[in-house]
Amino acid sequence: MAFPLPTPLSSLPPPTEPHTFRMLVTMHFHDTGTRTSDTQGTALLSDIPTHAMDCGTCPIHFHQPWAHQGLSPKQWGDLEQEIHLYLALISQRITVLVQEAGVGFTFVIQILLGCEILPNGTFHTFCQTARDRQDFVSYDLATGEWTVMPGDELAQRVYEYYSQDQGIASHLRFLLQDLCVSEAQSFAYYGKEVLKRQELLVAVVFAQQPPVAPELPLMLVCWVTGFYPQPIHVAWLQDGEEVPPGPGLSSSGLLPNADLTYQLRIVLAIDPSAGHHYACHVEHSSLGGHSLIMPWAWCRGLSRHWDVGLILGISISLLATAGLAAILLWRRHCESLSLP
Repeated sequence: MAFPLPTPLSSLPPPTEPHTFRMLVTMHFHDTGTRTSDTQGTALLSDIPTHAMDCGTCPIHFHQPWAHQGLSPKQWGDLEQEIHLYLALISQRITVLVQEAGVGFTFVIQILLGCEILPNGTFHTFCQTARDRQDFVSYDLATGEWTVMPGDELAQRVYEYYSQDQGIASHLRFLLQDLCVSEAQSFAYYGKEVLKRQELLVAVVFAQQPPVAPELPLMLVCWVTGFYPQPIHVAWLQDGEEVPPGPGLSSSGLLPNADLTYQLRIVLAIDPSAGHHYACHVEHSSLGGHSLIMPWAWCRGLSRHWDVGLILGISISLLATAGLAAILLWRRHCESLSLP
């Protein structure tokens, strides 16, 4: 369900693109005599880390210089107190319920809450928890109701308590509807340059043959890395047509790099003797409206016993001369490796 945006903490224009602000909290419950929990937290705007917290009562750290803009030091202090109070209530109540249920300690509670703000003036919120990576309880701001994972005694006790405790629901409404939405709008405004950054990709095409089983299909690999933002389309073409999903096509999925860029690997199993032409097709916003096509078929005459049939790395410059030079070097490489 969508709601009108609450009045922001400052007068800011709405975001031009959807943005999601997520707050992730991990609570380690252990029996050390005092039966306390260790708490850490982090926050992200879309996929950009913005804040971190080392313990349930620690000050909030800012990962981005714009992550504290839009609020005065006093307002940030008030928000910290509200967050610390919410986490303390969660920790204390779960500890009591564990003792009542006789479940035993040494487990991890993970809390994910946040919101998505849209350019049309609406927002969506979410609040989910897990225990040891299993669904636990969740909260729906639109209905004000909790949902419980069936068959979990501790989850059932937490659900019953939260359903009756208006204080927890009040803190959640503040965190989700007031804090999250207003701050997400503020961060999207002050951090717009980071959110709109473009990182040019590097693409590599090569072929691999299993050395112990040369009778198996040849594996064509298209590896694209160093790109930002996330949205990208990578596909193998066979004779100019995109290869549809099937047992011979696999993908690594989107993977993060340490420098806040991404990588992706698409693998296609082929029979070189079939005589088809193959190329890797890449579409990404950093290419400035162009697409990249990297053909492999020029070297299809290589021996099937080569571990690497062809390797080509391209740092995209979008300059025609650079593209022509890469093609000439590629063609010469193929000619030097081709069988007589």
